[in-house]
Amino acid sequence: MRQRRQVARRVMTLIPPVSLPADGLRPENPDAAKALVTIAIAVAVEMGGAAIAALESGSLELRLATGEIFHLREGTIARVA
Repeated sequence: MRQRRQVARRVMTLIPPVSLPADGLRPENPDAAKALVTIAIAVAVEMGGAAIAALESGSLELRLATGEIFHLREGTIARVA
């Protein structure tokens, strides 16, 4: 019988307030937006709320502790589960 791995539930804030622009508006520059998403993913991984792995296809797989799975590609993020 296969055992299920228990994952501790955590409250996750993916974008820390210190990384948002001072006026609270979203950045219009695509590079700035991409940087914010990258920071948010790194923070989630560092805090133990997510894991990231490289796939053979060249995509990255992001697995959140809450069970969601995303594939990250240049310019796109696709939820797969």
